Amino acid sequence: MSEIKEILSTIQSEQRKAVLEHEAKMILKKMGILIPPSTLAQSKEEAIEAAGNFGYPVVMKLMSKEVIHKTDYGAVVINLHSEDAVKSTYDDFMTRFADMDVAGVLVEKMVNKGLELIIGTNTDPTFGPVILFGVGGVMVEAIKDVVFRICPTSQPQALQAIEEIKAKILLDGFRGMPKVDKEQLSKLIVKLSELAWEYKEYIAEMDINPVIANEDGIFPVDARIILK
Repeated sequence: MSEIKEILSTIQSEQRKAVLEHEAKMILKKMGILIPPSTLAQSKEEAIEAAGNFGYPVVMKLMSKEVIHKTDYGAVVINLHSEDAVKSTYDDFMTRFADMDVAGVLVEKMVNKGLELIIGTNTDPTFGPVILFGVGGVMVEAIKDVVFRICPTSQPQALQAIEEIKAKILLDGFRGMPKVDKEQLSKLIVKLSELAWEYKEYIAEMDINPVIANEDGIFPVDARIILK
């Protein structure tokens, strides 16, 4: 059994459908996908040490099976610039979520701003796993600028999908925005399509939103996986 299957099987054995973000990112890493440096801290000292190792600013996110949509709970704090800010955020989480089953606090190196994209997968009753790509971030549902491909997707198919979104002009350095590395982006689409295909008996859907494209590269900064 592969390491990814082991992670997914363990979560299913706990009768959970939602994979926590740190678990989802562990799976992405095992697929060879580059994600921002992060650590699951289980004490204030571990959170401070992680932030110091990554360098400020950092992001902190509560990891709990009872808090799936973290922003709705105020369980994500961005742009933390000091040890004091990390301490107070950790204390705040532990106070507000004291009655919940908390796995820890994800401390993550904050990624510079850039173009926010989405890559996701779903299970079509006819075609099986399909992957979508488009404009992401908080505007994803309002804009609905996405295209679909059947999994597994080849790199030429992924590159073609990138050119099909209505907002493709944004990827070419529109009005001073960073130009997106389409080659790197297409490889990410392919890897996520392979993940959805290879583990289709486990994965119902994935939502990697946002994927931030900036001058430093392509970074999945949030990851959600729902199991069957």
